[in-house]
Parts: sequence; structure tokens; C-alpha cells
Amino acid sequence: MKTAIVTGANGFIGTALLRYMSEMGVKTYAIIKNKNEYIDGIKELPGVELVYCSLENITALPSIISDNNIDICIHLAWVGSFGAARADYIMQTNNVLYTMKTIEAISKMNIKRFVCAGTLAEKDVLNYHLTDGATPNAVSIYGIAKIYAHLMTKTLCTSLGIEHIWCYLSNTYGVGNTTNNFVNMAANLMLDGKSADFTTGEQSYDFVYITDTAKAIYFAADKGKANASYYLGSGKVMKLKDYIYIIRDTIDKNIELHLGAIPYYGNPLPTEAYDSSKLMRDTGFKASVPFEEGIKLTVEWLKKIRNKD
Repeated sequence: MKTAIVTGANGFIGTALLRYMSEMGVKTYAIIKNKNEYIDGIKELPGVELVYCSLENITALPSIISDNNIDICIHLAWVGSFGAARADYIMQTNNVLYTMKTIEAISKMNIKRFVCAGTLAEKDVLNYHLTDGATPNAVSIYGIAKIYAHLMTKTLCTSLGIEHIWCYLSNTYGVGNTTNNFVNMAANLMLDGKSADFTTGEQSYDFVYITDTAKAIYFAADKGKANASYYLGSGKVMKLKDYIYIIRDTIDKNIELHLGAIPYYGNPLPTEAYDSSKLMRDTGFKASVPFEEGIKLTVEWLKKIRNKD
């Protein structure tokens, strides 16, 4: 990979990916929604050129970028990836439409490889929603839309002669993540001194540090097989309660945990859903940040943020 387009380039994952691609010497066109967006983490990266283009206007990309020698498009842009917005069916359906239009745009630019960020939530949906008696949470519309996008984009790419790679992103955490993901929620709960109430935590889980997720996307894009899908994992799966213990011990070993205080609904994913061996086999990727190390960096960052507030 010598030249690439990255949409959603100034997000948590996009910023980390651009940093890694810059280190690897890739010329990258970073697609940003508008000039009001936060770009401090990417604006001075070597080899990165900022391109302002909203998802609504993504079909204009061929007229904005004149480079005809771009190897890959990595599509990370997706509105409403966190919180209550996951339940907005209009927003989520529009995301699928914008993703399809992105493919149409890069086809006109003669880009022959499309890489898209999927989510482990897709597997959660397929594992639970079709079960008799299932009562899905509204925020699962996000995962449903990603499944829709996965199947639609692969079909469109095939018809246009574009190689398609789908990346199932796991639970990415780390410095710079401002969402209330599980790691941030659990750490902030304990830092606040509130009752550390959780489910029993018996279900398998996999948390991946941000730099490993960025590197995994790069490896999948650069070396992944055409029309394949990859789970981007840490290579080490544990029970959720084991992660909770590590978070607790990093903050204060004397914090009392209340596992089972919160009921758990749903079907936990089987351990094999977190199998990242295909990515390792096809691309040579291997995660390098163990959770014990990543959570220390994350907790220290959260403390600094809290002190500023």
C-alpha cells in the first residue's frame, strides 16, 4: 500500500490509523466532514492530506481528489456508533447508503480495494435476534445496519470489480477514547468511588488497545485476502470478570466488586467468535499491547482528564 483514502479520519480509531500509516510511509487522503471538525491529532502528520467532504456529499470525492493512483479506500466513517444514536434507524440506514455511495465514488477513481469497519455487534445480533422469544434492545439497530452494509457492500464491490475486505472491530479502548465504552465506564465508576456493580462477568470478552486496532486494520487492508472478513482481536480472550479484576487492581486493589449485582440478558458469544487466527495467518498481524499494560495507560489518561475538569 502506497496511497490510500481514509474516511472518518479524525475519529478515535481513524486518528490512530493515520498515525500508523504515516509511520509506514503511506500517502493518505484523510476525509474530514468539515472545517469545524477537531483535527489536532492528524493535521501535521507526514504524508497526510486533509480533504473536507461530508458523507452526504461523498459522491463528489472524484472531483475533489485528482490523484488517479490510489490503492485502497479504508472506510471508517459511520454516524451514531455509540450511545442512544445506535437506535436511530434513519441514521443507521443512511450510514449504509453513504457507504454504498462511497464505493460508487471510489469506483470512478479506479480504486480497486475497499476495506470497511464492521463490528462485533453484528455477531451479537446474529447470535441472539433470531432466537425464539428474543427481546432485542433498540440500540442493536446499529449492529443490524452493519450486517446490512457488510452484505450490500460486498455485493456492490463484486459487481464493480473492487476487492472487498470486512473488518470486525472488537472492543477498542485506550488513550483518547471519550466514549462511555465498558472500560471507561468501569474505570470511571471505580475512580468515582461508586459501588462497583456488574453482571457475573462469566461471558467471554476481548478488549483491544487502540494502537493494536489501528495496526490490525492496516495489516488487513494491506495484506488481507480479497473478499475476506477478519476479526481484529488481541489474540487473548478472557472472561469479562477477569478484565474487571484487572481494572480494579490497576486503580485500587481494595475496591470491593459486586459481580452479579446487575442481571445479564442475552446470549453470550462463543469463544470462537473472538478468534483472530485468520488475520494472523493471512497477514502476519500480532497484537503487542497486553490488557494489563493498556489499562494502565488508559487509567492514567482518565485521571489526567478528570483533574482538568
